Amino acid sequence: MKNLKIYNLAASVALATCMFAAGSASATVISLANQNFETGTLSGWTALGSVFATPSTSVTTYDGTVWTIGAAGTTMAQLNSNGAGISSIEAALGLASGSLNAYNTNSSGGSLTDGAAIYQGFNANSGDSIGMAWDYVARDYIPYNDPSFAIIINPDGTPVIDVLASIHGLGIAVGTSGHSGWQTYSKTLTQTGAYKIAFVTTNDKDTILDSALFLDNVAGTCNPTCPPPISSSVPEPASLALLGIGLAGLGVMRRRKQMA
Repeated sequence: MKNLKIYNLAASVALATCMFAAGSASATVISLANQNFETGTLSGWTALGSVFATPSTSVTTYDGTVWTIGAAGTTMAQLNSNGAGISSIEAALGLASGSLNAYNTNSSGGSLTDGAAIYQGFNANSGDSIGMAWDYVARDYIPYNDPSFAIIINPDGTPVIDVLASIHGLGIAVGTSGHSGWQTYSKTLTQTGAYKIAFVTTNDKDTILDSALFLDNVAGTCNPTCPPPISSSVPEPASLALLGIGLAGLGVMRRRKQMA
C-alpha cells in the first residue's frame, strides 16, 4: 500500500510537470505586422488622428520641460492626442459609447474630448501572449488628465481596456509635464480566434496641449531621465501554482526515500 501511494504521487507529479511543460511549449508570443515600425511607416496598422512614424524626437511641455524620446531602432510610432473624436475612436474599435471616458478618473471632473489611435488585427490561440513597449509624455498639467490606453478586443467582441498612464488618474500617474519612461504592456490571451489590439491617447477637458504616446517593439531611450522598463514576462499565477505542486510532490518523495 505504501509503494502504491508513492507511485500515485509520482504519477501526479509527472503529470503536473508534463502539463506545465506542454503549456509553456505551446504558447506563442505574437508578432504583429511592422511591430517595430522599422519600415519608417505605419504599414500594417490603421491610424486615427495624429499618428506617424518618427525617429528619435523631443516633446516640449506647457512649461518648457523637454523630454527626448529615442526609438529602439531607427523608428517608432508617435501618437499626439488630436485629430479624432472620442466617439469615432470607440466606434472604430467596436467599443460602446463612453467606454473610454469611464476610465478617465479625474477628481476635478472632466470628459475626454479628442485623441488619436492606432490598431491592427491578428489571430491567436488561448495562452498566447502579446506585448509592446510604450512611453507617455504629458504636455498638460493638473487638473487635466489626458489618459492613454491599451485595448484588446477579444474574438467574442469583449474589450479589455487598460489605462497605461495619465496626469493624475489611473495607470502611471506622471503629474504635470510628467513622463512615464519606457514601459512594457503585455497580455496573455484567453481565447482562440481573431483579435484586435489598439493604443489610444486622449485629451481631457480641452483640445490643446496634447498628450504624446510612443510605441515600439522594445524599450528605447529617453532623456534627461528614463525609469527602467517594467517587465511583465513572469509565469501566470496558474502556471506558478502548478509548478509549485510538482516541486512539493518531488520534495515529499525525496523525504520518503530518505526515510526508507
